[in-house]
Amino acid sequence: MLSALDDARQLEPYSLYWTAEQLWQFDIPRQKVADRLSVDLGILKESVNAHPENAELTILAALVANHSHNLEVNGAYDTAMKMLETAGKLAPGDLRVNWFRATLHCQSTEIEEGARGFLVLESGAGADRLPAGFWDDYMECALLSNMPAHVLRAASYLEKSHVSQSDRGKAYVGFARERLVPFDPQKEYEPSAVFLGYDDGNDEVLTGASFGAKMRVHATWEKSGFKLKGNRGTTLFLSGPYAAKKGTLKPSILLLAQQAKPGQTLEEFSASFDRSHGTFAQDVPNLCPAQRCMAERGVEPGLYRENGDGHTWIIVFEREQPEFPGLIFESPSALPHKEGKKGPESFRFAPIQQRMPGKLFYLVMLDTAVSIEEPALKDFDFFLKNLTVE
Repeated sequence: MLSALDDARQLEPYSLYWTAEQLWQFDIPRQKVADRLSVDLGILKESVNAHPENAELTILAALVANHSHNLEVNGAYDTAMKMLETAGKLAPGDLRVNWFRATLHCQSTEIEEGARGFLVLESGAGADRLPAGFWDDYMECALLSNMPAHVLRAASYLEKSHVSQSDRGKAYVGFARERLVPFDPQKEYEPSAVFLGYDDGNDEVLTGASFGAKMRVHATWEKSGFKLKGNRGTTLFLSGPYAAKKGTLKPSILLLAQQAKPGQTLEEFSASFDRSHGTFAQDVPNLCPAQRCMAERGVEPGLYRENGDGHTWIIVFEREQPEFPGLIFESPSALPHKEGKKGPESFRFAPIQQRMPGKLFYLVMLDTAVSIEEPALKDFDFFLKNLTVE
């Protein structure tokens, strides 16, 4: 058993993660490593059967089974899962059980499940109590599940703890930084480069990292009025259509994000917008995406002719730049897989445009005719309720 332990330690650099045969560059043949690990795993399985009460032994067997799985040893995955299940019963509070389980998931095809496991461990254990080896595996899984900001936060934990980062961890940080594209104020962006979205059936969820915002809109809403250049970004949604007194109308909801000037206040930002059309008065916001919001209501008589006056609601608020932009928008995602295709596949995640730096001011505005005010306000409340800003 001790010989198997020593062997596993020596072979760990070759088996920490899966490496394709054609990419193998170590000085020992891949199959030889797999054969030795297979023998070691057999010895450890026999030892566990002889000492079923020994949690340390069971955890070791699970780890070696994980490494064997990375070398494609037949049955290693099932053995690792069985050992981890047993170890969890023997030592229910041991961090290593769920840590190794999350790593095994991430190094197989259950990447989302593995990443969620790491996030649970991170939130439950406290960053200062997690060992450096944990963060190496955490960063690997975060990269595989497309969470580069989580990689940078993990590296920050290590730096603040004055722990030397491994070469493996340094590489992960480099890969994460390559995936994040800094905002360029001289560039005029296309919507597809800024907003990443998915359809969940009735609604579309859009994340605009450059805006520092995530929003949910109904799938029937139209999207237009997009512009992102310099220090300001805008996007416009048209909801409805709704039956008015004459024909149908579509209320518009505008989202604007703008970099704050040095020393500029939220009040000064709000006052910079033209209010010459109509009469505006302060209002109390029903919903506020930040700690503090300022709201106004405007009326422009006869704007929509037969359909009545134009009514406008404006809400403004501000957000400071977070330590790790984009972090709250990240969630585990699986690698794509083509049905029926066997063997290794290559895949590259799309680059993620970063948030406009510094403090951002936000304006959300509803413009509608009084004749369709009731459904328009419901849409406005829906948008604000489902708007998340960093």
